[in-house]
Amino acid sequence: MDIKKIRNYLMIAVVACQIALLTWESLNGGVVTHHFLAQEDMPGLSNWWGLLILPMLVWLTAYGIEHRSKQIEDEQSRLAFHTVAARSFVGMLLISLIQSTIFSLGYSSIAASLLLVIAFIALFLPLYRIEAIVGYVLGGAYFTGPMIPFVGVVLFVIVSVVAHFGIKPLIVRLKAPKVISE
Repeated sequence: MDIKKIRNYLMIAVVACQIALLTWESLNGGVVTHHFLAQEDMPGLSNWWGLLILPMLVWLTAYGIEHRSKQIEDEQSRLAFHTVAARSFVGMLLISLIQSTIFSLGYSSIAASLLLVIAFIALFLPLYRIEAIVGYVLGGAYFTGPMIPFVGVVLFVIVSVVAHFGIKPLIVRLKAPKVISE
């Protein structure tokens, strides 16, 4: 299926789910606002932001995948790339759903520990890619709104970027055999 069709279907589904969530919240006490440090006197971020953030993330993901896919000339390599991107999205979606469920059941310390496990995994897997980010945010958005997972993403994206663009090249350079020219 064409990436643009997938993007459009996913955007429609995300907007419809976000509208349903906001409607439900409006009819049951008002749209939730998440305050910094869970303090009512601190500034807050409303779940209304989900109508902007979630479709934007879906669009950026489709654009990024399409752009990277066009740079691959071999059809078999392009198919492998799409498979890896889909697995990254689904994997982070499932992890986020599990983490959000654990948090919603009242086990916040376990959910926080799972975030640290994700940060550890980010040392080895490129979780800075947009498909992993959108999977994580979408997985948590319907439990806690889009802002809390979006903030959580920042932690493992920073770890992943530092590991893959800072530490990994250093290790490769240090492990490379030194050639002495004569």
